[in-house]
Amino acid sequence: MNVRANKVLSTVVDKVHVDKGVGQAEITADMARAFCKKYYPSEYKKFDRYMKKHPETLTLDFENILTGLENGPAYNTLLTVIMKERIEYSDEIAFLSGFAFIQYLRSHAVFTSALRHLNEVGVERFGFFWMIKNAISDTDFLYRMVLPLVVSRWTIYRTEEHMFPLPDTPVLIKRDNLMIALSPRMLAEIDLTIYNTEGSWRINDGIPKSKYWEFRRRTIANTYKEIIFSDEAVLEEWRQTPEFKSRIIAMANPEANVEALWVTGWFSMKGPKPS
Repeated sequence: MNVRANKVLSTVVDKVHVDKGVGQAEITADMARAFCKKYYPSEYKKFDRYMKKHPETLTLDFENILTGLENGPAYNTLLTVIMKERIEYSDEIAFLSGFAFIQYLRSHAVFTSALRHLNEVGVERFGFFWMIKNAISDTDFLYRMVLPLVVSRWTIYRTEEHMFPLPDTPVLIKRDNLMIALSPRMLAEIDLTIYNTEGSWRINDGIPKSKYWEFRRRTIANTYKEIIFSDEAVLEEWRQTPEFKSRIIAMANPEANVEALWVTGWFSMKGPKPS
């Protein structure tokens, strides 16, 4: 479902939530020199000599890095949990937390919001990609990012029907709570106020109506471009809600709604303290 055009489109999943070209950045010799001078001034003279011999304009393809992440343990754990329809080990919580963080970073609204914000303060597109690459390669940084989720209480709602659509910005964050659809039949909810002792996650068959309505409201509010439904009946049910109709109107001017995403959301979360 394309909320900007208010149109239902039938297609395969791997063609949705794809922003073509957004992961590519041109690097001219002057851009490279300015970047080096700003962040590595002690190396600038040596780098400048190198650039005089190699002044070619290059293209950085950040999509290759994101594709590589999909072959890592976080995504493999997600597939395993979906197949089992349950969490069995604490390690799975840790890897699913990593999966959620990666999904947050690469989601449509957060990614484009960050690019726009950094461009306004003079950071080139390739500079942003460089920062993200270094961040996700830093185990200490990743540890700090996923720790609030790892130590919080997880609840998995699993259903027989396909009830959980996937928006283009799928990590639903509130100050004390996070939701993410793991599959059309599995929803994870993380309560950031309750400390998670070893093996204390919960598996619920079915989902209370009030909780499902909350998921629906938050999913619609987190949709900036497209939302994937695997069940046409669910799509039509959602389209008739006041929240969905209001979202279609709001997305007529989508730029007005994404500016704050990079400075809020994940980076404002705090996990629980041990009792």
